[in-house]
This record gives sequence, structure tokens and C-alpha cells, in this order.
Amino acid sequence: MKIKTRMDKKQVAQKIKKDLSNWDFNKAISYSGSNESQTRDFLIEPFFNKILGYSPMDDYLHEYSVKVGQSTKKVDMAITLSGSKPDILIECKPTSRDIAKDFGQLNEYCLYNKEVKIGILTNGVVYKFYSRSEDSNEILHKDPFFEFDLMNYDDSDIENLSSFFRKKINLSEVLENANEAYFIDNFNNAFFNVLSEPSDDLIKVIYHKMGGKVTTQRVKGKIFKLINSISIEQVLESIKDKESKNASKGIVTTSDEIKAFNVIKTIMAMSSKFNNSELDRILYKDYKGFFKILVDGNRNKCICSLMTDNYKKIIEINGNKYEIDDVSASTLTKFKKELVEAALENIK
Repeated sequence: MKIKTRMDKKQVAQKIKKDLSNWDFNKAISYSGSNESQTRDFLIEPFFNKILGYSPMDDYLHEYSVKVGQSTKKVDMAITLSGSKPDILIECKPTSRDIAKDFGQLNEYCLYNKEVKIGILTNGVVYKFYSRSEDSNEILHKDPFFEFDLMNYDDSDIENLSSFFRKKINLSEVLENANEAYFIDNFNNAFFNVLSEPSDDLIKVIYHKMGGKVTTQRVKGKIFKLINSISIEQVLESIKDKESKNASKGIVTTSDEIKAFNVIKTIMAMSSKFNNSELDRILYKDYKGFFKILVDGNRNKCICSLMTDNYKKIIEINGNKYEIDDVSASTLTKFKKELVEAALENIK
């Protein structure tokens, strides 16, 4: 008699990777068109059934009735891991739809159904996983803790996806990891903003710890520069040499351009997609009229370009131009996904 052994997480990830490579989802996309029910039938249900191992009879239901205020509405799919009430709600949209605008609908379903722990929003290609906010257990976090894209994934994405494999899913563990991811991301963003734009109070505290008493503007300026230099691994060790060489060519690297480089390189470091040697390859080069952040200093491996003048600032990523108000951490962090993707394309 053949004895079945339980797969460990690595084996699950290998199985998912193999099943994904064998699945002709491009054909499924062509069958789905712009029809929501066809997208569910050809893409979403096979994703949960064939790739993640959920049974349509035992694990999930279609058109599940949920209470929303005084009315009853139908959610596209509901997964029940144990008991009689769903643990996960899935809102399905057609492949042609930008699902970012549908978060409110998913959040509303979860708002009135507190037994639901996770909400998934998908158009069959992109799957966004949300968990409840620790600050307010009644609503979902506005940002997904995990996102899987059938058209663009790597081994780390498959490893994360393996946590949702039916025979391995541990909901408490998933929620704990989700909350940890949210906490770390929020901490990183807050800490990064503090370092990039330190307040006068922070500067005063640091100066007093140094034994100083009166924080003059000169002292504030020096500490500000030091804090910014600590926020990334290296801060342009030879700025003066480069600027003097550029000046002879009529090129002056501005403080905004240096700040943008610091911010963007720190975004890369925070993403956990790059090791230290890869981060060291992210450099900048200044030209007349624009400033480029490059891999290996190669202008053909461009992460982004920055164009600034007295009237407007523009950042260009993969041919897409965005007008921005400033180069602060809060502004550039909005382009985190695009910047990381551009860096990955050029660094690997």
C-alpha cells in the first residue's frame, strides 16, 4: 500500500509553480473577455480549484448571500475553511477592469460580516488579498498585504501564495503574517519619512544627546544632512567631485535631484526585492535638462528620469510621465510599485 505523505511548504510552492506553468491562462483570458461570469468560470475558479486545491463542493460557494445593512447582497465567491460561515470573501470582476476602484464594495461586504477574516479582490489576473485592520476590526486595510499577478510573478510571490494552498492554509498564521507586514510597512514608511524630512524636535533631541544646547540654523542644517545620509547605505561619497566635473560641462546637480536619488534608493532597500550588492549598482547620472537613476550607471538601464525647473517637476518611469509637486518621501513613495518593477527589469 502506498503511503501518502504531507507536502511541506517548499513542495507546495514547487507544485503551484509547476501547475501555473502548465496552465494556459492566456487562453483562459481570451475566453473571459469583458464578461464577469466568464472571468470567474475560466480564470478565477480554476485558480482556486486547480492551482490552490479548493473544492467547489466542500470549500467555496458561488453567489453567497451576505447582509449589508438592512439588505441582502450576493458576493461572487465565499470560502469556508471550517464551520458554517465564510472565512474569505472573493469579489470578482472582468479581466478588463481596473479593480482598484472596487475596494469599497469588498470592504462593505466585510464590514457587516465580521466572521470574514480576509477579502480578495480579483479580475482573474491580479489577486489582491486584504485583512481586517487591527486599529478598526470593522474594516479592511485599504492596501493589500499580498498581491499575486498571473502575468508577473517570481518565486517569492509563489512562496507567499503557497500559504493559501487548501491543505496547508493556517488562517491564524496568515493573519499574523499580514498584520506583521502591515506593521512593518507602516513603520518603514513612517521611519523613512522621519529620516528624509526630520522635524525640528527630532534634530533638537539628537543635538542635545550630542551635548549641544542651542540648535542654530547651521546646526540644524548639518544634522539634517547627516540624518539623510544615514537613511541610505551610502550617500554620494563623491558629490563634490562629480559636481565640479559636471559644472565644467554646464551641469549642476541640484539638492532636489540628490534628495530624489536618496528617496528612490531607500524605496528599493525597503522593498526587500534587492540584496546589498544589487542596491550598490543603483547610481545616478546628471545630464543637461534631466537627471537619471540608472543600474550600473548605464543609460540603457534606466529606472527613472527626473526633470525639474522653476515651474514643474516630472518623473518618467518606463515611458510614463507623471507631474509631481515635490520630491518628498510621501510623493515618491506613491510610485513604489512602478519604481521597483523598473529596477527589477534592469538589475536582474
